[in-house]
This record gives sequence, structure tokens and C-alpha cells, in this order.
Amino acid sequence: MRSFIVFILLLVTGAVYSQAPTANFTVSDNAICAGECIEITNNSSDNSLSHSWTFTGGTPATYSGENPGSVCYPTAGTFNIVLTVTNTFGTNSYNTTINVGEIPEVSATISDTLNGVYVEIPDTTIHMYQEAYLYAEGTPAGGSLSWFPNGVIADEIQGASGDSLVVKPFYDTYYVVTYTTANGCKASDTVFVGVIFTDSVKVALPNSFSPNNDGENDYFRLLTNVDRDQNFKNGFYEGGAIVEIDFRIYDRFGHQVFRTINPHEGWDGTDQGKPVNSGTYTYLLNYRRIDGKSGELKGNVTLFR
Repeated sequence: MRSFIVFILLLVTGAVYSQAPTANFTVSDNAICAGECIEITNNSSDNSLSHSWTFTGGTPATYSGENPGSVCYPTAGTFNIVLTVTNTFGTNSYNTTINVGEIPEVSATISDTLNGVYVEIPDTTIHMYQEAYLYAEGTPAGGSLSWFPNGVIADEIQGASGDSLVVKPFYDTYYVVTYTTANGCKASDTVFVGVIFTDSVKVALPNSFSPNNDGENDYFRLLTNVDRDQNFKNGFYEGGAIVEIDFRIYDRFGHQVFRTINPHEGWDGTDQGKPVNSGTYTYLLNYRRIDGKSGELKGNVTLFR
């Protein structure tokens, strides 16, 4: 019985290797950009005894062996990959095409007028609320532009897919523009818009408030003239130019009735959840602006019921 089993196995094994091999492989990506690489998975039949690869336009250009590893394409174009497998009973080939896109170029500038002549400059400095005119141009033609303040993809400027953009930042901002070709290859450039704060930012506290829940002047809070949504219709906007605060309020006996480190939080006229009496209270505010400069305000506020 043992000899019979061995005889059957030999027959099966002989059947496999009495056939010509079948070449087959897959690539990690058929569309890449110049300078990128692909990985190749050899799926040829198990009876392939030799493997010969040709990578037109690729590095390496040829390879002998089962698994070639990474193949890189330094220039754009359409290239073939050919695998030829061989054993004593024959030869078989398989090929596929790789599309390698051109790496684009993009240039971002800022429009300015010097001595009445329109020019383009790499960076600029403006006063708060002034506008800066950004411009970008990419090649090859047919791609699209996207703008990202400080390079943050999640903050992409919606509706700004064209070659020009008007911005009105209220703090120093790097604008990164990315040019994407039709085949998905990308290039980026950056321009810088500095913002002068010194004579523009105002930080203030009102001298009275009335926490009676009528929707007007119900909170005693820090105010600035920097409007984060930049519609400038609501006058002072709480905390718009402030990144850090330490805001404390005391009654006439020196007891602290309120403290916050949140630039957008104000005092609602309570102490530990209970309304305090009408009267005059003392405040001390230390703050740091978004441009790094610090300041202090101290004084009195009158609470009306």
C-alpha cells in the first residue's frame, strides 16, 4: 500500500511540470507621478523555473528572478512592464502598462503696485483689515489650484480654486497653494502675509453690565475689535485677537467672585452659582495677543440689577 501512494504522488507531480508555465503579476499602482515607485507582486504559476523582467523607462530596466522589489520611474510617459517565465516545457509572457504623470510646477506671488506699476512680489506685510492679493500659476495646463492657510488641509479656503485670491488675515499667515494635475500629481508653493498689529488691535472691558437675561450686556467679558468671521458688523468681538487670559474679579472685601482663562468666557454676575448684589467690583486681566504681545488691564466695573 505504501508503494502505491508514492506512485500516485509522482504522477501528480509529473503532471504539473509537464506543462508550460503561466506568467502573471500585479502592480501596486498603474498611475503614478514621475519620481515615484511601484511594488510588483508575482502571481505566476508554481512551475515557473526562470523569470525575466523588463521595465521600460524604469529603474532597474531589467531583472532576473521571481520578485523584483521596487521599480521607480524618474520621467513621465507611458511604459510597459513585461514578465517572461520559462521551464523545460515552454515559455509564457505577461505585460501591463504604467502611466507616469509629469511633476507639475507652481509659482505663488502677491500682487502689489510700486510707483504706479503692477508687480508681483514673493511676500508682503499689511495692516490689520487690509487686503492682500494672491496669485498662482501652475503647469502643465489643465490642473486645479487649492489654497490652505498655514498649510492646514482641513482649513482649505472654500471657493478659492482659481488662480487668484483676496485675503484679509488678522495675524501672520503662510498661504500654501497646491497645483494638482489631471492625473493627480501635485506641487506646492508658499507666500507669506505679515500683519501689523501695533496700531490696529484694541482690547477693552466695559465699565458696567446688567446680568438680567435680557440678551443685552448680560456678561462682563473681554472685548476686541478683531472679528473672527471678518464681517465687522458686530463691533467688538470677544477674544478675537487673544490667545491667553487670566481674568479675575473681586468684591469690595477682596473676595474673588470669578476667574477664567477662557478668552470667550465672561462673568454672569454670580458667585458659586448665586447672584451677587448690585455694586462696584474690581477686576484684573492679564492677556497675550495672537502676535505674542502681552498686556494688563485693571479697574472697576459696576453691576446693575
